[in-house]
Amino acid sequence: MRLFTLGILGFALTCHCVTAQEEFVPRRQDKPPGPPLSPQDAIANMTVPEGFSVELVAAEPQIQNPVAMAFDERGRIWITESFEYPRFEAGPGRDRVKVLEDTDGDGTADKVTIFAEGLNIPSGIAIGHGGVWVANAPDILFLQDTDGDGKADKREVVVTGFGRDDTHELPNALSWGPDGYLYGLNGVFNNSHVKQNGQDFQFTCAMFRIDPRTRKFEVFAEGTSNPWGIAWDPEGSAFISACVIDHLWHITESGYYHRQGGPYPPFTWKIDSIVDYKHQLAAYCGIEYFDSDAYPAEYRDRLYMGNIHGGCINVDELSRSGSTYRGKLAPDFLTANDVWFMPVAQKIGPDGCLYVLDWYDRFHCYQDARAHPDKVDRGHGRLYRVRYKDTPRAKPFDLTKESGDELIARLHSPNLFYRSLAQRVLVERTDAATNQKLAALVLNDAASHKTRMHALWSLVGQGTLDAEFHATLLSSPHASLRAWGVRAAGNSAKVEDGLRHKIATMSADESADVQLQVAIAAGKIEGLDPLPIWVEVLANSGDDALIPHIVWQNLHPTLGDRAKEFLALVKAQDLQASPNLKKIMPRVTERILVNKK
Repeated sequence: MRLFTLGILGFALTCHCVTAQEEFVPRRQDKPPGPPLSPQDAIANMTVPEGFSVELVAAEPQIQNPVAMAFDERGRIWITESFEYPRFEAGPGRDRVKVLEDTDGDGTADKVTIFAEGLNIPSGIAIGHGGVWVANAPDILFLQDTDGDGKADKREVVVTGFGRDDTHELPNALSWGPDGYLYGLNGVFNNSHVKQNGQDFQFTCAMFRIDPRTRKFEVFAEGTSNPWGIAWDPEGSAFISACVIDHLWHITESGYYHRQGGPYPPFTWKIDSIVDYKHQLAAYCGIEYFDSDAYPAEYRDRLYMGNIHGGCINVDELSRSGSTYRGKLAPDFLTANDVWFMPVAQKIGPDGCLYVLDWYDRFHCYQDARAHPDKVDRGHGRLYRVRYKDTPRAKPFDLTKESGDELIARLHSPNLFYRSLAQRVLVERTDAATNQKLAALVLNDAASHKTRMHALWSLVGQGTLDAEFHATLLSSPHASLRAWGVRAAGNSAKVEDGLRHKIATMSADESADVQLQVAIAAGKIEGLDPLPIWVEVLANSGDDALIPHIVWQNLHPTLGDRAKEFLALVKAQDLQASPNLKKIMPRVTERILVNKK
């Protein structure tokens, strides 16, 4: 009788809590959210294009409050969970890293391992170079399992200094770039101060990167708002999703982009987004460049982005516009029809399908979480797969056990998942014999463009290129190879005289992509005077929309000491025939006049 009475009391309390929740209308919602749906009912509510279906990979209690995800070399799924959100204080917490496995090949996770505990809002994760990289502000951590028991037993603080002023904008989106660096993002209201090797990096909204071999930290670009997702296209260009302001941005090294708020550094010439339209309500999270033959052609080579307020997976198409891009609105890919749906990450899986990680909470905005921390949901979380017809399940694999030749064969895969993963493993191998085969593949005109680029990145990610091969890249008839030859030289900083002299002449290259990379690399390569190169790039870039912004961000800090030299170089040019050089001159004048005051 006592148990029955307690059960009735518990039921009454539960009903009272639900009623109280239903009376509360969270921000950016027009009515009470109602109770959560079961995973099965949530899937039944979703709409996807004809021929597609949504499948459940994992759900509570397997995963709860999931924030970030990554796949490893065996196809296992690594997920971070946060019960501490929206906690401001740093220090140990209750949060975890979990590993999900599908051991019987039926498409659902049936084995869950807790890899690491004691974390505090782990907001990004990446696998590589012998361990697991986790954004756990104020730190970026490198966790390793050294005894093979499936649990982290070694912890390294790679860099520290990320803020916790706004735990909605913590360092996030840890992603391997095509150049082998680990990239991440930080939000506009999260002041950060990283100190390393005598350098101070003070920033808010920014894209940063870390060399996994040397641990060197760099701010790659600055601006936007609360960016939360990085994707790379077949040229190796970076795209990010952002909230409140425009949702889609092409990010270039040394660029400074429009800020949601806060001051710009003096003389900044900001860069705008690549869209002039919006999807539903502006709260975006995650982004993936989808490239897999598991879907029909019309769904490939597009950007897929989570829309939290809109309860959708939005889609954007890309088209080239000189050295940058323009976005084009495409139909939504998935609509949840459930206000609790919060798609925080999207990734291509080994089966070529799109995987969607769902935080699943009634609160979309940090303001509600701060005001009502007792109402933040702590018990839900889902991972979905969007499957086209009877797309086959992925067969078991382990890229760490594959030979160099087998990994190179993976670079021909129509699924970006395998190309990118094989590329990373090849970077980590640094095998001389395999590298010779990769170089031959890069220069093989019979191979597909995508395959050749991944072969190139497999070499670039290892560090300094072979000088003869590097020279061949810089003289290639293919602009993509030339551009990456320049970019690789900039990353290396030290290159042979012949390569340095060649790059100095490439300011007149016919490709805007190459000119853009020359403008960036000119100030990074030792022994190269960037001033005449920047003038030549401006003179030869026509009216390209991005190049003058990038040149200016690199040029203006030098004008305090070299203004007369710069003006002499400009005098030798025809301003009327050089729109970008003409466009930049009012800024040069202002900069010089300020120096004279």
